[in-house]
Amino acid sequence: MQEIINKILETSQGNQPCVIATVVASSGSSPRKVGARMLVSFQGRLTGTVGGGSLEKLVENDALAALKRRQSFLKTYALDKKAGLQVCGGRVSIFYDVVSPRRRLVIAGGGHIGMSLSLIGKLLGFEVIVIDNRREFAHKARFSHADQVICGRYEKALAKLGADEKTAIVIVTHGHLHDASVLRTALKSKAGYIGMIGSKAKIRHIFRQMRSAGFSPGRLKEIYTPIGLDIGAETPQEIAVAIAAELIQEYRRS
Repeated sequence: MQEIINKILETSQGNQPCVIATVVASSGSSPRKVGARMLVSFQGRLTGTVGGGSLEKLVENDALAALKRRQSFLKTYALDKKAGLQVCGGRVSIFYDVVSPRRRLVIAGGGHIGMSLSLIGKLLGFEVIVIDNRREFAHKARFSHADQVICGRYEKALAKLGADEKTAIVIVTHGHLHDASVLRTALKSKAGYIGMIGSKAKIRHIFRQMRSAGFSPGRLKEIYTPIGLDIGAETPQEIAVAIAAELIQEYRRS
């Protein structure tokens, strides 16, 4: 069991999904009993066993199907000649549990919008990281619910985090100079979502800076700005809801 747990952690840290195939019921003669587990990734079986032979190969294929659909399910196999499996004469039920890498929400800006969004992000199951260069805003007492609170230069802190496809970066700082520095760093990353708040005039100004810095028009089109779904939001709390709704929408599309 410990070996499987270590493999799950290793796979998750590599931002790769995997499936835990677990024997949850068995009757008659079966190769492995309840509790037997096997871990499968897109590269195939990683560790563990549910019995070997033709059953294990079938389980591996079904686990890969679960990965493609990103959907857990339960399946029962008859271990007889008719089914083309071991002729033990028993039955075995296996639950396929899909384990996906955890989604990360990086909020650049610990003001009112950042606070509201961080709370919603936790409710949605994100790992929430808040960055702000002001000590009065970036401290654990203010964001006790967040997974990490960083006080320091925005661009330096963001670069250290190593944003990947499972990372959403939301830019809601307290000034367009900070917005620009965060955006410049975010554009160099592999973040799956980059959103920036601001008026049309501010966005045009910052985009001109990004083009001067060498970022292509195509890359700039990938930025979500104005940020959030258009729900007529006005208050910081409503804006946070609009941003969260956009994050959900894009996550479900991926």
